Amino acid sequence: MGNDRISIMHRVTMETLEDIKSNMQSVTPEEVRNQIMENVRGAVKLENVNREKGEKIRLAETLLPQQVAWVLNTLHPICLIETIDGRNDDTGNILGLYQEDGLDEGIYITSEDVFIKIARAYHPFISTGDLNEMFACLRDCAPRKQKCKAKNLIAVNNGIFDFDTKQLRPFTPDLVFLSKSRVSYKVNVQNPVIHNNDDGTDWDVESWMNDLSDDPEVVHLLWQILGAIIRPNVAWDKSAWLYSESGNNGKGTLCELMRELCGKTSYASIALSDFGKDFYLSQLLNASAIIVDENDVGTYIDKAANLKAVVTGDAIMINRKFKDPITYQFRGFMVQCLNEMPRVKDKSDSFYRRQIFIPFTKCFTGVERKYIKQDYLHRQDVLEYVLHKVLHMDYYELDVPASCQQALNEYKEFNDPVRQFVSDIFPELQWDLVPFTFLYDLYKAWYVKNVGRSDVVGKQVFIKNLIAVLDENSEFICEDKSKKYKPSTKMDKAEPLIAEYDLKDWMNPMMSGSHDIEKRCHPVLQANYRGIIRNDN
Repeated sequence: MGNDRISIMHRVTMETLEDIKSNMQSVTPEEVRNQIMENVRGAVKLENVNREKGEKIRLAETLLPQQVAWVLNTLHPICLIETIDGRNDDTGNILGLYQEDGLDEGIYITSEDVFIKIARAYHPFISTGDLNEMFACLRDCAPRKQKCKAKNLIAVNNGIFDFDTKQLRPFTPDLVFLSKSRVSYKVNVQNPVIHNNDDGTDWDVESWMNDLSDDPEVVHLLWQILGAIIRPNVAWDKSAWLYSESGNNGKGTLCELMRELCGKTSYASIALSDFGKDFYLSQLLNASAIIVDENDVGTYIDKAANLKAVVTGDAIMINRKFKDPITYQFRGFMVQCLNEMPRVKDKSDSFYRRQIFIPFTKCFTGVERKYIKQDYLHRQDVLEYVLHKVLHMDYYELDVPASCQQALNEYKEFNDPVRQFVSDIFPELQWDLVPFTFLYDLYKAWYVKNVGRSDVVGKQVFIKNLIAVLDENSEFICEDKSKKYKPSTKMDKAEPLIAEYDLKDWMNPMMSGSHDIEKRCHPVLQANYRGIIRNDN
């Protein structure tokens, strides 16, 4: 057992704290500080009796930052929370303080301000430098824990709900949650009907949800999404994109219900264009959902890596103001509202399959009732009913209606001109062998006519994108983009698209003066071509 200054302080401080803890003493922070200082002072004096002059241990006038860390770690439920599954080191992990009561009861708070407030209760004049040292010591001594990953456990306002057994458990510091629904689970709830004396209408949330869409399958999906935003441990691997070009369609009001169901501190609001910006992602640390009811018209997403990662639960780098960046895995569901389809540089299937496009086709202009959003959806009895309903629906996957799949297909074509080109042009192709050179010339002409811009992609990029789309198209295939084919009878028909898009390089030069399209659209063929062939199967 060491008798140096730090060893004595550590031993005596921990003995004092264990004594306080074991005797269940109700003591104030000031009393804890005084008791530690008194015991340390006595131990140092005893040690100094046997030390020569010049070797005596100097007494500290107040608690050292290490002692403050030991106090916090012993008397308060603190842990170091993993931000990445299975990480072997503590770099980037975050300190959390369990809340035993109050508005945040049952969850761990990670704000440094909370730690500083408690630290100052034990050491009122602790400096910024000493606070940094205290945090470093806390990271070393705090027990390490993982966030709760059980997909059946859901933190609600008054406990932990087991989705499988439909039972409410009490909160426990053994289960680490960083957010919770701010709505309490009640066993016996009814769908409240609210009467408005001013206009004589009756309103209930079930009927209102049914009014959002004429498609019952879409309404069912919207209920599932209301559940998904408070069940962050389920790997949904999907995101909801609520789409309508007209206003007053219910998207914003539905998002208000989502926000109220989560609670003000349990969701993030990160627009599509902000996913690549510094500091915006720090909102995710204590969120179970991303809910955005407004995106800028004309949004273009150049880098979608972070966007995909938050949907799939992959690691992302989060930059925090005045703090070291951390690597983090977000678990939660994302809802984005759109008044115009966004253009995204990433046109891969791995991006598209994460999207559920939900068309909002209703229009409530002239019949909108603002009190629904401003009042009804904030009422506790309404929220308690919604919470009860979504927790008693049995699902771990989202049911995607045909109308949503059709909307996604339309978005794919909007976002990817090559895909739209294939959809428009391929049914018209006459040849069974279609050279890449012809397709690219045709694409350039089609692009100017249909997109109206001149920023067409290069030939090699076009071929790459074309082949990717062909994987979803059974009419034509690309066996090998380097393979050469002899035209033989595969190109013996006339191709009217040559005339329609004025592809002069493909017109028969011997028939340039002819008005017979059939003759003009019979080009002089090369010996062989690289390209795609019609799928005989």
